[in-house]
Amino acid sequence: MCCQIQENFGTTKSELKRFRNWLVANKCEQVAFEATGVYWIPIYDALSQTIDTIVANPLQIKTIPNDKSDSKDSKRIATLCLNGQIKRSRVFSNEDRDLRTLTRARSGYVKTQTQFRNRIHKYLSSSGIKLSSCMDDIFCKSGRYILNGLADEKPIEEILKGIPSGKIRKKRDLIRAALENGLNDTNRMLVTDALEFLDNLGIQNGEAKP
Repeated sequence: MCCQIQENFGTTKSELKRFRNWLVANKCEQVAFEATGVYWIPIYDALSQTIDTIVANPLQIKTIPNDKSDSKDSKRIATLCLNGQIKRSRVFSNEDRDLRTLTRARSGYVKTQTQFRNRIHKYLSSSGIKLSSCMDDIFCKSGRYILNGLADEKPIEEILKGIPSGKIRKKRDLIRAALENGLNDTNRMLVTDALEFLDNLGIQNGEAKP
C-alpha cells in the first residue's frame, strides 16, 4: 500500500533543491505536475536530471469545479501518475526553449512596431498630411528624415532639400503639397513620442531603404 506524505516548498532555487532532496530521501521515482504558464519550467529543470518528471497538460487532468486546492490537487495528480493516466507533454530542450522565447519576443516587438507605425499614420492623417500618397514606405530612410523634420518643426523647404534619396526628391512638389498642413502641437508631440519608441525598439529594418 502506498504511503501518502505531504510537505510545502517554496519556488526559490534553494527551496527547489530542498524539494528534490526530499523526494530522493523519500524514494520518489516519478513526479508529475501541471504545466501552468511558465512556472513549471524551474521545477522541471530542478528535478528532471534526477527524477522521472512528467509535465501534464492541465486540460487533460482538469479537476472538478469548485473543488480545487493544492492539497487535493497533489493527491489527485499523484493518483493519476501512479495509475499511468497522465500523458506526458512534450518538453523542449533548454536551447529550443530559449529560441522559442526569443522568437516569440521578436514577434511581439514586430507587432508593437506595426501598432506604433499605424498610430503615426493616424496622427498624420488627422492633420491632413498625406505623405503615404507620395512614397510606398514612410518609414524608409527618406521617410524617417521627413517625419523627423516634421516633428522638429523644420520649414518644409528645408525638409525637401535634405531628403536623402534623389528618387524621392524628384517628388518634391507632391511632398510639398502633402506636408503643407503641418502638424498641430498635439500630433507633433505624439509623432515624436512614437518615433522615439520605434527607435528604442531597435528593429527599424526599413532604415536601409532609400
